[in-house]
Amino acid sequence: MLAPTGDLAAVEIAFFSLAFTVSLFVVIRHGFRRELGWIYLLILSLLRLIGGSVTLYMQVNHDYNKSLITTATITSAVGTSPLLLATMGFLQRISEGMEPHGVTKQLFRPLHIVSLGALIIAIIGGTDRSSSDPNTMQTGKDLAEAASILFLAILVGLGGIVAQNIMNLRFVLSSEKNLLRAAVVALPFLLVRVIYTVASSFSGPGSPFYYRDENVYLQAFMQFLMEAIIVTIFIAAGLLTPKAEIKTGNYDLESARSKSAVGHQPDMAGNRPSRPQWQPQSVGDYRPSRLIRNALQSR
Repeated sequence: MLAPTGDLAAVEIAFFSLAFTVSLFVVIRHGFRRELGWIYLLILSLLRLIGGSVTLYMQVNHDYNKSLITTATITSAVGTSPLLLATMGFLQRISEGMEPHGVTKQLFRPLHIVSLGALIIAIIGGTDRSSSDPNTMQTGKDLAEAASILFLAILVGLGGIVAQNIMNLRFVLSSEKNLLRAAVVALPFLLVRVIYTVASSFSGPGSPFYYRDENVYLQAFMQFLMEAIIVTIFIAAGLLTPKAEIKTGNYDLESARSKSAVGHQPDMAGNRPSRPQWQPQSVGDYRPSRLIRNALQSR
């Protein structure tokens, strides 16, 4: 019989197996570009499948070697980052459609860099924290704390962008409003998830948030349930949101095709498109008879 930790791992595997499959469909539908956001749901699902499988293996086989514990710790520590990056991708798409009333790329770029930096710090911190050396463990704890604070700061920044989008709601494209709704609804659950990360990073032995002896019910509510709700919201938004139009610079190719088609049709006044002007191509074309004949034909 499995312990509660093993039961939670089994539930995670069941949920994220389905989430991985549907996320893959959404990613194929919208594209694999990271700025679209859905690729991070795929990454989170994969991380949770790895972490849940490792935890379940340790429970079933009573094998708690260092490499398995390290893997479980790292996959648990980095779960916050994909959710923040997914939210950031949605908000960036919304802002691009609001130009010039949306948030500029110059703001999203540093947020994205900080998010990736926090992810790297969290991975290193998770690795060091599972060490048996006290000094290395303390370094890992310090890094985990720094990463969690960065995650919280990023969430505050994303909340500010959501507020800006709401204040300029009339400029949000109708096709993007499902993404904005998803971001607004997901923010409270994302806040709980980030708070759990902060509490887990700053906790010590004896705390219910301590990573080596955390309360499984707290983990189930503040980590798994929050992630499951957010992933479900974002997947639903992906299924309801149309694929983004391909753009080259600031010029929309779909609009270009429409304008090109219109350009070959008569205008509203019934005038036919002007015929191309004839241009001489050789010395013989400058003969008077040739010039008169081509002038008459071009009328």
